[in-house]
Amino acid sequence: MGTQKTKLPANFLTYLESGSLKIACDDTPSIKFSATKDTKILDVIDIPIKISKKPGIIKQLSEAKDLAKQLAQKNKTLEVRLKGETVLKLGKNANPKLAKIITLSNDIEISDLKKLKKLGEII
Repeated sequence: MGTQKTKLPANFLTYLESGSLKIACDDTPSIKFSATKDTKILDVIDIPIKISKKPGIIKQLSEAKDLAKQLAQKNKTLEVRLKGETVLKLGKNANPKLAKIITLSNDIEISDLKKLKKLGEII
C-alpha cells in the first residue's frame, strides 16, 4: 500500500449532499460513506493503518460537541457505524439518554459504548 497525497480538505465529506463513497485498501473495504438530504452515514469497516498520538475517547467526544451542535442546527444527522452497526449519532436525530452525562450535549447519542471504544482503538 502506497501513500498518496491529495489536495482534498480533511472535511470534504461534509460537502457531499447525496450519494456514496467507498474506500478500500488492497481491494478490502475500509470505509463506506453515504449521504441523503438529512443524514450522512460513515461506516468504518477496517482501518489497515494505525494512527499514533490520537486523543482518548472522552476528548474525542468533547471535540465532537461543536460538530454535533452544528449538525443539529442544520437539521442534519451524522451516523457513525462500526462494521454496519450504529455506534454514535451526532446532530438532529441523536437521542442522548445517558450519554448526556458523558458528553454534556443534547446532540450526541452513544448507541453502543463497547463498540465506540473499539472504534476509538481503530481510528
